[in-house]
Amino acid sequence: MSVRFSDRIISILAYFTFGIFSIIWIVFANLTKKTMSSFLVFNLYQAIFISVVLAVISLLYSISINLISVIPLIGNFAEWFDVFFNQTPLYFTFTISGLLVTILVMYLSLMSLFGKKPYLPMVSDVISSNFGG
Repeated sequence: MSVRFSDRIISILAYFTFGIFSIIWIVFANLTKKTMSSFLVFNLYQAIFISVVLAVISLLYSISINLISVIPLIGNFAEWFDVFFNQTPLYFTFTISGLLVTILVMYLSLMSLFGKKPYLPMVSDVISSNFGG
């Protein structure tokens, strides 16, 4: 089965906007009564799910760094790790965490461009089981 080019572009936009375009497109499709292919539904909901997971990870990370930073010795290491991982530019303005997120988004977008459903071990399984992808 061939995936339409418009579905591929919509999927790429969903990943690059971290799910914002997904929400807009889902609302638009429901208002206009358009049917979406299983490829498009899978990618739209996966983009939303990944953005929520990244937000939760970021929140838990910042809370844990703030709690650990008051512990002597370990707190100094945690602050150093945070500065190195999230604030020190590695390449131009990319930090290590920013580079990892960029690589993730590029992988998801390229797989969508090629018309394949990108697979992330636990995330894709959740999306497939709940949204029939």
